[in-house]
Amino acid sequence: MDGNRIALRLGGLLGAVTMPAALGRKVAPSLRVRAMPAPALAHPGGERWTFLSGPGSATLEHMAALVPMGVSVVGDNALVVLPSPETEALDLWRWVDWPTRADLPAQAALLATTRALAASVPAARSEKP
Repeated sequence: MDGNRIALRLGGLLGAVTMPAALGRKVAPSLRVRAMPAPALAHPGGERWTFLSGPGSATLEHMAALVPMGVSVVGDNALVVLPSPETEALDLWRWVDWPTRADLPAQAALLATTRALAASVPAARSEKP
């Protein structure tokens, strides 16, 4: 990226799922209750969140249900910008849930939780990915 941003390249042991913030606000506490906390960051403007996860690939069934809700699985080799003191001070990328563990939740578990909660967040359907 540039000198002001920290980024992770996805792939191997690292995946990510992006969704509307309204849905992310439901998913984050649900993951914590299930002892599967996932680091989550808010994008500039705060309307979208990205959850870091373990590797995985979404099933067609999951994606058929989640894409209309604005949920996307970030592809391998993509870069995810991580919050830094500078981006947080400028109200750009910021941590919603800081990384607290060395392990990440399985992407399949993150998607299943998201799918289960997506129906209860009507605003998520109208937000674009």
